[in-house]
Amino acid sequence: MKHAIQYLLSCLFIVMQFSSSAQQVYYSTTEAAAIHDSIAQSRWDVGGRLSQYSFRYMSEFFPIGVIQRSGQPYPFRYSPAKSLSNISISLNSETLSLDDYLKKLHIAGFIVVHKGTIVYEKYFSMLPQDQHTLQSVTKVITSTLITGLMNEKKININQPIETYIPELKGTDWQGISVKDILNMRSGMDIRSIDFSSGPFTNPKHKNYQLEAALGILPKTANTSSSVYSVIAGFKKDTVPGLQAAYSNINTFVLGWLAEKVTGKKYTDLVSERIWKPMGAGSDAYVCLSDKGIPWMHGGISATLRDLARFGMLFTYSDIRLRKESIISFEQLKEIFAAAPVQNYFAPFKWAYQWDMASDGVMMKSGFGGQALYIAPEKETVIAYYNYVDEDWGMNMISDAALNELLKAVSMRN
Repeated sequence: MKHAIQYLLSCLFIVMQFSSSAQQVYYSTTEAAAIHDSIAQSRWDVGGRLSQYSFRYMSEFFPIGVIQRSGQPYPFRYSPAKSLSNISISLNSETLSLDDYLKKLHIAGFIVVHKGTIVYEKYFSMLPQDQHTLQSVTKVITSTLITGLMNEKKININQPIETYIPELKGTDWQGISVKDILNMRSGMDIRSIDFSSGPFTNPKHKNYQLEAALGILPKTANTSSSVYSVIAGFKKDTVPGLQAAYSNINTFVLGWLAEKVTGKKYTDLVSERIWKPMGAGSDAYVCLSDKGIPWMHGGISATLRDLARFGMLFTYSDIRLRKESIISFEQLKEIFAAAPVQNYFAPFKWAYQWDMASDGVMMKSGFGGQALYIAPEKETVIAYYNYVDEDWGMNMISDAALNELLKAVSMRN
Protein backbone atom coordinates (compact mmCIF):
# COMPACT_ATOMS: atom_id res chain seq x y z
CA MET A 1 0.00 0.00 0.00
CA LYS A 2 2.81 2.39 0.90
CA HIS A 3 4.46 1.89 -2.53
CA ALA A 4 1.11 2.31 -4.31
CA ILE A 5 0.51 5.65 -2.57
CA GLN A 6 4.03 6.83 -3.45
CA TYR A 7 3.45 5.85 -7.08
CA LEU A 8 0.15 7.74 -7.24
CA LEU A 9 1.70 10.81 -5.65
CA SER A 10 4.57 10.68 -8.16
CA CYS A 11 2.10 10.49 -11.05
CA LEU A 12 0.12 13.42 -9.62
CA PHE A 13 3.36 15.41 -9.22
CA ILE A 14 4.25 14.84 -12.88
CA VAL A 15 0.75 15.64 -14.18
CA MET A 16 0.64 18.88 -12.17
CA GLN A 17 4.00 20.01 -13.57
CA PHE A 18 3.18 19.20 -17.17
CA SER A 19 -0.32 20.64 -17.15
CA SER A 20 1.14 23.97 -16.00
CA SER A 21 3.67 24.14 -18.84
CA ALA A 22 3.05 25.34 -22.39
CA GLN A 23 5.98 23.31 -23.68
CA GLN A 24 5.08 20.09 -25.49
CA VAL A 25 5.62 16.88 -23.56
CA TYR A 26 3.67 14.23 -25.47
CA TYR A 27 3.57 13.57 -29.22
CA SER A 28 1.03 11.65 -31.27
CA THR A 29 2.24 9.07 -33.79
CA THR A 30 1.17 11.46 -36.56
CA GLU A 31 3.22 14.31 -35.08
CA ALA A 32 6.26 12.07 -34.58
CA ALA A 33 6.05 10.77 -38.17
CA ALA A 34 5.82 14.33 -39.53
CA ILE A 35 8.85 15.38 -37.48
CA HIS A 36 10.84 12.40 -38.76
CA ASP A 37 9.90 13.29 -42.35
CA SER A 38 10.98 16.90 -41.84
CA ILE A 39 14.28 15.88 -40.25
CA ALA A 40 14.96 13.42 -43.09
CA GLN A 41 14.70 16.35 -45.50
CA SER A 42 17.03 18.56 -43.44
CA ARG A 43 19.07 17.48 -40.38
CA TRP A 44 18.40 16.24 -36.86
CA ASP A 45 20.11 19.33 -35.41
CA VAL A 46 18.27 21.84 -37.59
CA GLY A 47 16.85 23.61 -34.54
CA GLY A 48 13.51 24.67 -33.14
CA ARG A 49 10.71 22.14 -32.68
CA LEU A 50 12.53 19.49 -34.71
CA SER A 51 15.54 19.60 -32.39
CA GLN A 52 13.28 19.72 -29.34
CA TYR A 53 12.15 16.27 -30.46
CA SER A 54 15.45 14.84 -31.74
CA PHE A 55 17.43 15.92 -28.67
CA ARG A 56 14.97 13.96 -26.54
CA TYR A 57 14.78 10.88 -28.77
CA MET A 58 18.22 10.43 -30.34
CA SER A 59 17.77 6.64 -30.30
CA GLU A 60 15.04 7.01 -32.95
CA PHE A 61 17.56 8.47 -35.40
CA PHE A 62 20.82 6.59 -34.76
CA PRO A 63 22.08 3.17 -33.67
CA ILE A 64 22.96 3.10 -29.97
CA GLY A 65 25.14 1.28 -27.48
CA VAL A 66 23.69 0.80 -23.99
CA ILE A 67 25.46 2.09 -20.86
CA GLN A 68 24.23 -0.06 -18.01
CA ARG A 69 22.69 1.27 -14.82
CA SER A 70 23.70 0.26 -11.32
CA GLY A 71 22.04 -2.59 -9.48
CA GLN A 72 21.97 -0.30 -6.45
CA PRO A 73 20.94 3.21 -7.54
CA TYR A 74 22.11 6.11 -5.40
CA PRO A 75 19.09 6.98 -3.21
CA PHE A 76 18.54 10.72 -3.58
CA ARG A 77 16.77 12.41 -0.74
CA TYR A 78 14.02 14.79 -1.90
CA SER A 79 13.42 18.01 -0.01
CA PRO A 80 12.39 21.03 -2.15
CA ALA A 81 13.96 24.23 -0.83
CA LYS A 82 11.65 27.20 -0.32
CA SER A 83 14.60 29.51 -0.83
CA LEU A 84 14.81 28.41 -4.49
CA SER A 85 11.10 28.84 -5.14
CA ASN A 86 11.37 32.44 -3.93
CA ILE A 87 14.19 33.40 -6.32
CA SER A 88 13.60 36.41 -8.58
CA ILE A 89 15.60 36.63 -11.81
CA SER A 90 15.82 39.52 -14.25
CA LEU A 91 15.45 38.84 -17.97
CA ASN A 92 14.98 41.55 -20.61
CA SER A 93 13.60 44.09 -18.10
CA GLU A 94 11.26 41.46 -16.60
CA THR A 95 11.52 40.06 -13.09
CA LEU A 96 10.61 36.40 -13.10
CA SER A 97 10.25 33.50 -10.70
CA LEU A 98 12.68 30.63 -11.26
CA ASP A 99 9.97 28.52 -12.93
CA ASP A 100 8.96 31.31 -15.31
CA TYR A 101 12.59 32.14 -16.06
CA LEU A 102 13.31 28.54 -17.07
CA LYS A 103 10.18 28.42 -19.23
CA LYS A 104 11.28 31.60 -21.04
CA LEU A 105 14.53 29.81 -21.93
CA HIS A 106 12.49 26.74 -23.01
CA ILE A 107 14.53 24.56 -20.64
CA ALA A 108 13.42 20.92 -20.93
CA GLY A 109 14.39 19.80 -17.42
CA PHE A 110 16.28 21.35 -14.50
CA ILE A 111 17.67 19.88 -11.28
CA VAL A 112 19.59 21.17 -8.26
CA VAL A 113 21.22 18.75 -5.80
CA HIS A 114 22.81 19.79 -2.51
CA LYS A 115 24.64 17.29 -0.31
CA GLY A 116 22.83 14.38 -1.95
CA THR A 117 19.39 15.97 -1.62
CA ILE A 118 17.30 17.13 -4.57
CA VAL A 119 16.27 20.64 -3.59
CA TYR A 120 14.73 21.63 -6.94
CA GLU A 121 13.57 19.48 -9.86
CA LYS A 122 11.26 20.48 -12.69
CA TYR A 123 10.46 19.01 -16.09
CA PHE A 124 8.92 21.25 -18.72
CA SER A 125 9.16 19.43 -22.07
CA MET A 126 10.47 16.00 -21.11
CA LEU A 127 9.68 13.22 -18.65
CA PRO A 128 11.93 12.28 -15.71
CA GLN A 129 12.68 8.91 -17.33
CA ASP A 130 13.67 10.40 -20.70
CA GLN A 131 17.24 9.90 -21.84
CA HIS A 132 18.00 13.35 -23.25
CA THR A 133 21.13 14.10 -25.26
CA LEU A 134 24.08 15.54 -23.34
CA GLN A 135 25.86 16.66 -26.51
CA SER A 136 29.32 17.93 -25.49
CA VAL A 137 28.73 17.32 -21.79
CA THR A 138 29.72 13.81 -22.95
CA LYS A 139 33.28 15.13 -23.17
CA VAL A 140 33.76 15.26 -19.40
CA ILE A 141 32.43 11.71 -19.07
CA THR A 142 35.12 10.62 -21.53
CA SER A 143 37.79 12.64 -19.72
CA THR A 144 36.70 11.05 -16.44
CA LEU A 145 37.56 7.65 -17.92
CA ILE A 146 41.06 9.06 -18.45
CA THR A 147 41.41 10.46 -14.91
CA GLY A 148 40.44 7.08 -13.50
CA LEU A 149 43.02 5.30 -15.65
CA MET A 150 45.61 7.89 -14.62
CA ASN A 151 44.85 7.21 -10.97
CA GLU A 152 45.35 3.49 -11.58
CA LYS A 153 48.73 4.26 -13.23
CA LYS A 154 47.51 2.80 -16.53
CA ILE A 155 48.06 6.07 -18.36
CA ASN A 156 50.92 8.53 -17.99
CA ILE A 157 49.65 11.73 -19.55
CA ASN A 158 53.16 12.99 -20.20
CA GLN A 159 53.71 10.15 -22.67
CA PRO A 160 53.13 10.76 -26.41
CA ILE A 161 49.84 9.42 -27.71
CA GLU A 162 51.47 6.84 -30.00
CA THR A 163 52.71 5.06 -26.87
CA TYR A 164 49.14 3.88 -26.38
CA ILE A 165 47.70 4.14 -29.90
CA PRO A 166 50.32 2.65 -32.26
CA GLU A 167 48.10 3.51 -35.24
CA LEU A 168 49.10 7.17 -34.74
CA LYS A 169 52.82 6.48 -35.01
CA GLY A 170 54.27 8.16 -38.10
CA THR A 171 51.34 10.59 -38.35
CA ASP A 172 51.11 14.23 -37.33
CA TRP A 173 49.84 13.01 -33.95
CA GLN A 174 53.23 11.47 -33.16
CA GLY A 175 54.93 13.23 -30.26
CA ILE A 176 51.77 14.95 -28.98
CA SER A 177 51.35 14.20 -25.28
CA VAL A 178 48.19 12.76 -23.81
CA LYS A 179 48.15 15.81 -21.54
CA ASP A 180 47.95 18.23 -24.47
CA ILE A 181 45.09 16.23 -25.98
CA LEU A 182 43.29 16.09 -22.62
CA ASN A 183 43.60 19.87 -22.23
CA MET A 184 42.63 20.74 -25.82
CA ARG A 185 46.18 21.77 -26.71
CA SER A 186 47.04 19.17 -29.35
CA GLY A 187 47.37 21.77 -32.11
CA MET A 188 45.54 19.44 -34.49
CA ASP A 189 42.42 21.58 -34.90
CA ILE A 190 42.25 25.25 -33.92
CA ARG A 191 39.22 26.25 -36.02
CA SER A 192 36.27 24.29 -34.61
CA ILE A 193 35.29 27.05 -32.19
CA ASP A 194 35.06 29.43 -35.17
CA PHE A 195 31.66 28.74 -36.74
CA SER A 196 32.55 30.88 -39.74
CA SER A 197 35.07 28.21 -40.77
CA GLY A 198 32.21 25.73 -41.18
CA PRO A 199 32.81 22.96 -38.62
CA PHE A 200 29.24 21.70 -39.17
CA THR A 201 28.66 22.82 -42.77
CA ASN A 202 31.96 22.66 -44.70
CA PRO A 203 32.90 19.10 -45.82
CA LYS A 204 36.57 20.15 -45.94
CA HIS A 205 36.61 21.11 -42.27
CA LYS A 206 38.26 18.59 -39.94
CA ASN A 207 35.30 18.50 -37.58
CA TYR A 208 32.91 17.92 -40.46
CA GLN A 209 35.07 15.04 -41.72
CA LEU A 210 35.09 13.45 -38.25
CA GLU A 211 31.35 13.78 -37.73
CA ALA A 212 30.45 12.74 -41.28
CA ALA A 213 32.52 9.56 -40.85
CA LEU A 214 30.55 8.90 -37.64
CA GLY A 215 27.23 9.59 -39.38
CA ILE A 216 26.44 12.67 -37.29
CA LEU A 217 26.61 15.02 -40.28
CA PRO A 218 25.58 14.21 -43.86
CA LYS A 219 28.16 12.10 -45.67
CA THR A 220 29.69 13.37 -48.90
CA ALA A 221 31.21 11.51 -51.84
CA ASN A 222 34.63 11.86 -50.17
CA THR A 223 33.60 10.74 -46.67
CA SER A 224 35.92 8.01 -45.42
CA SER A 225 34.45 4.68 -44.31
CA SER A 226 36.87 4.62 -41.34
CA VAL A 227 36.79 7.32 -38.68
CA TYR A 228 40.15 6.07 -37.38
CA SER A 229 41.83 6.66 -40.75
CA VAL A 230 40.25 10.13 -40.83
CA ILE A 231 41.79 10.93 -37.43
CA ALA A 232 45.19 9.51 -38.38
CA GLY A 233 45.26 11.50 -41.61
CA PHE A 234 44.79 14.93 -40.07
CA LYS A 235 47.67 17.43 -40.22
CA LYS A 236 48.61 19.83 -37.43
CA ASP A 237 47.29 23.37 -37.47
CA THR A 238 49.88 24.62 -35.00
CA VAL A 239 52.53 23.55 -32.48
CA PRO A 240 51.14 21.37 -29.65
CA GLY A 241 51.07 22.76 -26.13
CA LEU A 242 50.17 26.33 -27.05
CA GLN A 243 46.90 28.03 -26.21
CA ALA A 244 43.93 25.69 -25.87
CA ALA A 245 41.58 25.33 -28.83
CA TYR A 246 38.29 23.47 -28.51
CA SER A 247 37.96 20.44 -30.76
CA ASN A 248 35.80 17.31 -30.87
CA ILE A 249 38.76 15.52 -32.40
CA ASN A 250 40.73 15.66 -29.15
CA THR A 251 37.91 14.04 -27.17
CA PHE A 252 37.42 11.28 -29.71
CA VAL A 253 41.10 10.41 -29.42
CA LEU A 254 40.74 10.27 -25.61
CA GLY A 255 37.94 7.74 -25.98
CA TRP A 256 40.04 5.75 -28.42
CA LEU A 257 42.88 5.89 -25.90
CA ALA A 258 40.69 4.50 -23.10
CA GLU A 259 39.58 1.63 -25.33
CA LYS A 260 43.15 0.80 -26.40
CA VAL A 261 44.55 0.83 -22.84
CA THR A 262 41.80 -1.38 -21.42
CA GLY A 263 40.91 -3.54 -24.40
CA LYS A 264 37.24 -2.77 -23.72
CA LYS A 265 34.47 -0.99 -25.59
CA TYR A 266 33.53 2.55 -24.64
CA THR A 267 30.03 1.54 -23.50
CA ASP A 268 31.46 -1.09 -21.16
CA LEU A 269 34.03 1.35 -19.79
CA VAL A 270 31.44 4.01 -18.97
CA SER A 271 29.18 1.34 -17.46
CA GLU A 272 31.87 -0.26 -15.30
CA ARG A 273 33.92 2.79 -14.34
CA ILE A 274 31.31 5.54 -14.01
CA TRP A 275 27.63 4.62 -14.36
CA LYS A 276 27.55 1.64 -12.00
CA PRO A 277 29.92 3.08 -9.35
CA MET A 278 27.98 6.35 -9.18
CA GLY A 279 24.71 4.48 -8.64
CA ALA A 280 22.95 5.34 -11.90
CA GLY A 281 19.21 4.80 -11.63
CA SER A 282 18.70 4.23 -15.38
CA ASP A 283 20.54 2.93 -18.39
CA ALA A 284 22.08 5.59 -20.61
CA TYR A 285 23.14 5.16 -24.21
CA VAL A 286 25.66 6.49 -26.68
CA CYS A 287 24.95 7.02 -30.37
CA LEU A 288 26.99 4.89 -32.77
CA SER A 289 28.15 5.10 -36.37
CA ASP A 290 26.88 2.54 -38.85
CA LYS A 291 30.03 0.55 -37.99
CA GLY A 292 29.34 0.64 -34.26
CA ILE A 293 31.83 3.41 -33.39
CA PRO A 294 30.58 5.55 -30.47
CA TRP A 295 30.36 9.33 -30.57
CA MET A 296 32.74 9.66 -27.63
CA HIS A 297 32.78 13.45 -27.86
CA GLY A 298 29.06 14.16 -27.79
CA GLY A 299 26.84 11.11 -28.16
CA ILE A 300 25.60 10.16 -24.68
CA SER A 301 21.96 10.46 -23.68
CA ALA A 302 20.90 10.06 -20.05
CA THR A 303 18.23 10.97 -17.53
CA LEU A 304 18.61 14.29 -15.76
CA ARG A 305 18.99 12.63 -12.37
CA ASP A 306 21.83 10.48 -13.64
CA LEU A 307 23.62 13.53 -15.03
CA ALA A 308 23.33 15.00 -11.52
CA ARG A 309 24.67 11.74 -10.06
CA PHE A 310 27.66 12.06 -12.38
CA GLY A 311 28.21 15.63 -11.18
CA MET A 312 28.28 14.43 -7.58
CA LEU A 313 31.45 12.44 -8.35
CA PHE A 314 33.28 15.79 -8.31
CA THR A 315 32.07 16.96 -4.90
CA TYR A 316 34.55 16.85 -2.03
CA SER A 317 32.64 14.27 0.01
CA ASP A 318 32.35 11.88 -2.94
CA ILE A 319 36.01 12.23 -3.90
CA ARG A 320 36.97 11.32 -0.33
CA LEU A 321 34.48 8.45 -0.21
CA ARG A 322 35.95 6.92 -3.38
CA LYS A 323 39.51 7.53 -2.16
CA GLU A 324 40.28 9.66 -5.25
CA SER A 325 39.88 6.70 -7.60
CA ILE A 326 37.67 8.33 -10.25
CA ILE A 327 38.89 11.91 -9.87
CA SER A 328 41.58 13.10 -7.49
CA PHE A 329 41.86 16.34 -5.57
CA GLU A 330 45.04 17.10 -7.50
CA GLN A 331 43.22 16.69 -10.82
CA LEU A 332 40.39 18.88 -9.57
CA LYS A 333 42.95 21.49 -8.52
CA GLU A 334 44.48 21.45 -12.02
CA ILE A 335 41.06 22.07 -13.57
CA PHE A 336 40.56 25.20 -11.45
CA ALA A 337 44.17 26.38 -11.72
CA ALA A 338 44.30 26.32 -15.54
CA ALA A 339 44.74 29.69 -17.20
CA PRO A 340 41.68 30.90 -19.13
CA VAL A 341 41.83 31.33 -22.88
CA GLN A 342 40.82 34.87 -23.74
CA ASN A 343 38.47 35.07 -26.70
CA TYR A 344 35.28 36.84 -27.69
CA PHE A 345 33.06 34.01 -26.39
CA ALA A 346 34.11 33.55 -22.75
CA PRO A 347 37.22 32.86 -20.64
CA PHE A 348 37.20 29.14 -21.43
CA LYS A 349 39.82 26.82 -19.98
CA TRP A 350 39.08 23.33 -21.36
CA ALA A 351 41.39 21.73 -18.78
CA TYR A 352 40.43 18.05 -18.60
CA GLN A 353 37.78 19.05 -21.20
CA TRP A 354 35.83 21.29 -18.75
CA ASP A 355 34.75 24.61 -20.25
CA MET A 356 35.29 26.83 -17.24
CA ALA A 357 36.26 26.60 -13.58
CA SER A 358 36.51 29.62 -11.28
CA ASP A 359 35.08 31.03 -8.06
CA GLY A 360 34.47 27.51 -6.77
CA VAL A 361 32.29 26.40 -9.69
CA MET A 362 33.19 24.22 -12.69
CA MET A 363 31.02 24.01 -15.81
CA LYS A 364 30.59 21.98 -18.97
CA SER A 365 28.05 22.88 -21.62
CA GLY A 366 26.77 21.14 -24.71
CA PHE A 367 25.34 22.18 -28.07
CA GLY A 368 21.76 23.36 -27.74
CA GLY A 369 22.05 24.44 -24.12
CA GLN A 370 22.84 21.34 -22.06
CA ALA A 371 24.82 22.20 -18.93
CA LEU A 372 26.41 20.78 -15.82
CA TYR A 373 27.60 23.05 -12.99
CA ILE A 374 29.41 21.71 -9.95
CA ALA A 375 30.48 23.52 -6.80
CA PRO A 376 32.73 20.79 -5.33
CA GLU A 377 33.36 22.35 -1.92
CA LYS A 378 29.74 23.45 -1.49
CA GLU A 379 28.52 19.96 -2.48
CA THR A 380 26.15 21.43 -5.07
CA VAL A 381 25.26 20.19 -8.55
CA ILE A 382 23.05 22.00 -11.08
CA ALA A 383 22.15 20.32 -14.37
CA TYR A 384 19.69 20.99 -17.16
CA TYR A 385 18.70 20.07 -20.69
CA ASN A 386 17.59 22.30 -23.55
CA TYR A 387 17.44 22.34 -27.35
CA VAL A 388 18.89 24.60 -29.99
CA ASP A 389 16.90 27.44 -31.56
CA GLU A 390 16.22 27.57 -35.30
CA ASP A 391 19.14 29.97 -35.73
CA TRP A 392 21.37 27.61 -33.66
CA GLY A 393 21.16 30.00 -30.74
CA MET A 394 21.57 28.43 -27.31
CA ASN A 395 19.52 29.44 -24.28
CA MET A 396 21.56 28.97 -21.12
CA ILE A 397 21.01 30.36 -17.65
CA SER A 398 22.88 33.56 -16.92
CA ASP A 399 25.72 34.01 -14.45
CA ALA A 400 23.35 36.14 -12.39
CA ALA A 401 20.81 33.29 -12.28
CA LEU A 402 23.53 30.81 -11.35
CA ASN A 403 24.70 33.03 -8.50
CA GLU A 404 21.13 33.43 -7.22
CA LEU A 405 20.69 29.65 -7.27
CA LEU A 406 23.92 29.02 -5.37
CA LYS A 407 23.05 31.69 -2.83
CA ALA A 408 19.59 30.20 -2.32
CA VAL A 409 21.01 26.70 -1.90
CA SER A 410 23.36 27.93 0.81
CA MET A 411 20.37 29.45 2.64
CA ARG A 412 18.10 26.43 2.43
CA ASN A 413 16.47 25.07 5.54
